[in-house]
Amino acid sequence: MPPRSSCDALVVGNYCHDVLSRGPGDAVHTLGGSAAYISSVFAAMGVDHAVVAVAGEDFAYADRVRYPPRIVPGTRTTRFIADLSQEERVLRVDARSEPIRPQDINLDARVALACGVMGEVLPETLIRLSLHATQVLADAQGLLRTLDAHGRVLNQRLEDTPFAALLGHLHVLKASEEEARVLDIDAVRAKTCLVITRGPQGCTVLTARETLQVPSWPVTEVDPTGAGDCFLAGFTLGLLRAWPLARCAELANWSGAQAVTQVGVPTLDVAKLPEALR
Repeated sequence: MPPRSSCDALVVGNYCHDVLSRGPGDAVHTLGGSAAYISSVFAAMGVDHAVVAVAGEDFAYADRVRYPPRIVPGTRTTRFIADLSQEERVLRVDARSEPIRPQDINLDARVALACGVMGEVLPETLIRLSLHATQVLADAQGLLRTLDAHGRVLNQRLEDTPFAALLGHLHVLKASEEEARVLDIDAVRAKTCLVITRGPQGCTVLTARETLQVPSWPVTEVDPTGAGDCFLAGFTLGLLRAWPLARCAELANWSGAQAVTQVGVPTLDVAKLPEALR
């Protein structure tokens, strides 16, 4: 079979090792990374997709991913330690993979997702993505995240990153409420569609001309990890179906809600999908 030259959705972001800690002696080690969560939703929904990712030679979950990462000898896989024992999750990083280079992008796609977890999608890689895809969606975490001296994850202002000048390459930028605090929202929405996720309050879709409030789907939360990733996958599926933004956001909210009901990368039960979103 000849190599693939195109797909419907191209997922660009690294897999990682997640350590989910709820206290001393209570830690779960699992596959993580936006690429893993998004790919799980696409697989359940039957979306034709591919993943571009990089990992270190210690990558422990090769048997759990359909699209293996490019392994860089002598390096480690990005590892997040999530402290879930407090009211607000605290993230720390103690290892980082190599970045994804422009030359790693060799597929064309209807939609590409720049879903870095710790700065691995370089500005030049984002530009190359825009040349290979009809639409590009980006997760703000991949553009804003930085580390303090103790390895704790912080968000820097978009204006202090090289990505501020690249908003014109994006069709959608997804941000959490925390990430939105370091964005000039009016400036962003003037250049691209900005979608702010609000957990139990649903999400807000902002374009240059309109503001849409889309309610959530009520569920019992077990683990918030990956909710934004699954949200982004659902939004992408809506775009592939050429749905209006409000309906894309409904499907995104449903997909994100399913993620928080499980620990780690979720197994999506498509049979539970509401009829209106089928």
